[in-house]
Amino acid sequence: MLDGLHDRLLQRVLMLFSLVLAVTCAGLVIWDPQSFADKIGGFNLTNAPALIWATCTGFIHGMGFKPRFWLWQLVFFPPFAWIVMIYILSSAFI
Repeated sequence: MLDGLHDRLLQRVLMLFSLVLAVTCAGLVIWDPQSFADKIGGFNLTNAPALIWATCTGFIHGMGFKPRFWLWQLVFFPPFAWIVMIYILSSAFI
């Protein structure tokens, strides 16, 4: 079941979307971490690991890698990461 979902997500537009979101999140953290942290409410126990996981998932999907094992396909499922990255970016810019 997850193989079919991941196969449908391996489209260039969706991969580019993941990569752009991941590069944006990583770039904002690298460029000015203090300012970015202030805008999203600080790096705490909930949003810091979520941001790291979502950014890694975005890079994994954006580069076209598809995990083989079903558990890793579930852990690195791109739509979950999109939700986290869009939420964090929207809270940083609104």
